[in-house]
Amino acid sequence: PARLMSPASSSKPLNYRLTLTKGEKMPNHVNVRVKFTRALAKLYLEDYSLIKRKCSERSIVFRLGFYLANDLAESGLTVDCEYNRNGEKPKSLMNKHFTYPDIIVHSRGDNENNCLVVEVKTPNDTNLDHFRKDREKLIGFTLETSYRYEQGVHAYIAATTCSLVWYVNGEIREHIRYAVDSDTHELSETERSDNTFDVWYTRYSVR
Repeated sequence: PARLMSPASSSKPLNYRLTLTKGEKMPNHVNVRVKFTRALAKLYLEDYSLIKRKCSERSIVFRLGFYLANDLAESGLTVDCEYNRNGEKPKSLMNKHFTYPDIIVHSRGDNENNCLVVEVKTPNDTNLDHFRKDREKLIGFTLETSYRYEQGVHAYIAATTCSLVWYVNGEIREHIRYAVDSDTHELSETERSDNTFDVWYTRYSVR
């Protein structure tokens, strides 16, 4: 199975790291997705103790956003956690007030570079209604014309398993499941997972 290696690994680069020819520019949506995946690997390498000890979701989201921001430092984009503004107005979706995501990659002050919206769940919160509300946010932020984030991701971060559900234009485009190596904390793609998050998504997708 494919392995998601840590950024510090000396192993051969994996297929999630895209290679460009000299002078070629990586599209923003691809670039940000690759960098998010790399930030996730960095989180498991550097902050596995937060995940294993089931520390608060906010502490994990902060570290994930920190690594993503570092990797995007020269992009001209900004990474914000729980950003609650749409221009000068409160951030909200249609028929919902004060809705703001865990992490976004964007340019502050306008909606011209809305690249990525992220919702995170951990084993601390496996309430199915909260999964549904996160999903509604990802659909809204990637679909509503006032925002239209290029892509969204619903991430489940746990000590033995990790999952990413990618959204584009309000629809699920990919559901990737990983097992976590107990020694190296590297992620290996797997076809099956029985955590509450993946089971919920599987049942939802076959309705």
